[in-house]
Amino acid sequence: MRTMRDHLYLFLFTFHFSTGCIVSNEQQTIVITGYTGASVVLPCSCADPQSTVGTFTWYFLQGNQWIQVFQDEKYSGRRVLFDELSPTNLSLLISDLRMNDQGYYRCMTEPNIFTDVVLKVKGCDLVENRRTVVVTGYSGESVVLPCSCTELLAKPEHIQWLYLRENQYKEIYPNKQIENYKNRVKMFNPNTPGNLSLHISALTTEDQGHYQCFVSSQQVLAVRLRVEEKTPVHTISLTTHQPSHLTQDSTTLQLKLIPQHHTPQFVFILLGVFCSVLFLALLAFICWRCIGSRNAKKVTTNGEELKREQDNQDDVMYSTVVHVKTASTPAHTHSDPAELTEYASINVKP
Repeated sequence: MRTMRDHLYLFLFTFHFSTGCIVSNEQQTIVITGYTGASVVLPCSCADPQSTVGTFTWYFLQGNQWIQVFQDEKYSGRRVLFDELSPTNLSLLISDLRMNDQGYYRCMTEPNIFTDVVLKVKGCDLVENRRTVVVTGYSGESVVLPCSCTELLAKPEHIQWLYLRENQYKEIYPNKQIENYKNRVKMFNPNTPGNLSLHISALTTEDQGHYQCFVSSQQVLAVRLRVEEKTPVHTISLTTHQPSHLTQDSTTLQLKLIPQHHTPQFVFILLGVFCSVLFLALLAFICWRCIGSRNAKKVTTNGEELKREQDNQDDVMYSTVVHVKTASTPAHTHSDPAELTEYASINVKP
């Protein structure tokens, strides 16, 4: 009995591993978005990781016909299986995406066993398409001519920078048709695919003129570059010549007079500081006046009290009281009476 059961388990186990690959999301549609110049993965895998894959094929719908991706020349060198080490991972990796890669794809393992993928490719649409941008640079310095895609992850299939010379546009990037631009032009930010801005170094007045950022006949940005002379630095040289019999060298003292430029922000800062100092001075003056007024009031009060005391003293009237003492003496003796005088104060109220 046990032997029959073991044989049944062995049969079921063998049948399980001998079944073909049934893809995940069978007969469903997956939408994937990619960017021109970048890479994208179209997902496809077996629902059962233990299943074995006999054959499978990736198709691309062109018109009304399904064409095998690995046999189409337009994908040459750009398509590969995403994970070749995993036999049940059938995902397709397409690199250097192009606009004509957009469309319907199908991953098929068995007849009527497939999953569909819709690939949408976003290209480069210039931010200032069909417009003219004015840029000012200075002689001897560097300048950046702006140009970028609305999708910074999208790298255009074609990019040219052109310069108008003698009524004809000539390429200065990536090919240098004008000798003067060699070793002076480069992409401003090569790490961002959608940033197409051009960096020009060591500007001269000859660089002034009209430029074009050309992606396609429908995607063109015009840039007008103005090159101005840098503000000169005035130099005064004071030279002291040594005697000819000693040396021919001279000591030069250079005093650089740099013209002052108008800086509104600096003026506003000084004005703010001046107003703050003026406000503090006014506040100090008011406090000083308040303290002085209090002291003057106190002095006035003390003076009034002192005057009131003096007036009270002036109202005192003195009277003299004379006491005459007489002593009885013999009739034949005559003496002047002794007079005693005392003073008494009397307060007189008004």
